Amino acid sequence: MTSNLPKHVTIDAFVLAGGQSSRMGEDKGLIPLNGKAMVSYIIQTLQKARLSVKLIANHAAYRNFSLPVYGDVVINKGPMGGLLTALENTSADLVLLVGCDMPLISVEAIAYLISSIDREHLIVSMINNKPNPLFSLYPSSLKTAVREHVMADQLKMTDFILNNKTTLCKTFPGHMSGCFQNINDKAALLALETNWEKAKLDILKF
Repeated sequence: MTSNLPKHVTIDAFVLAGGQSSRMGEDKGLIPLNGKAMVSYIIQTLQKARLSVKLIANHAAYRNFSLPVYGDVVINKGPMGGLLTALENTSADLVLLVGCDMPLISVEAIAYLISSIDREHLIVSMINNKPNPLFSLYPSSLKTAVREHVMADQLKMTDFILNNKTTLCKTFPGHMSGCFQNINDKAALLALETNWEKAKLDILKF
């Protein structure tokens, strides 16, 4: 799929695994979903899309995935700090930042996001008219601006995105919205496990 990228544009995909979830009571990406760590589904999909995959995580267990793992360059700064860590550890033109709690993300959604990229624009996915910072493309040229926001404790990613002059919004069609289901608590996890096959079929049929 990366063969569809504009010539000489490179992407590194970083999965933001974070740390312990207050609602889950444990590290969200490592929580079992149908016998596999939740983050493993996202890794597999990114690899199917032929992207270079790296992890931002502090738990030693993430090294079992045999991928590059980076701890936060500035601790306790949330997803904005994770973005800074990604930008500090890439030589690619763009970083695709992905949350660890969207196991239904699809190759088709990735292809749709990158279909109009260039080196200069921040491409933010819009799901149900809301920006999703954790499925968006960030140019490496934003590293200094991101670092300044992190060091000033200006950590709201939506504010950073919507106030950035290079931002382009990529609105996803309604039939893709299921790809972005967040598994934020045990009830959502149980519901997805119960309806796993149907959920996967609903994603794949489009």
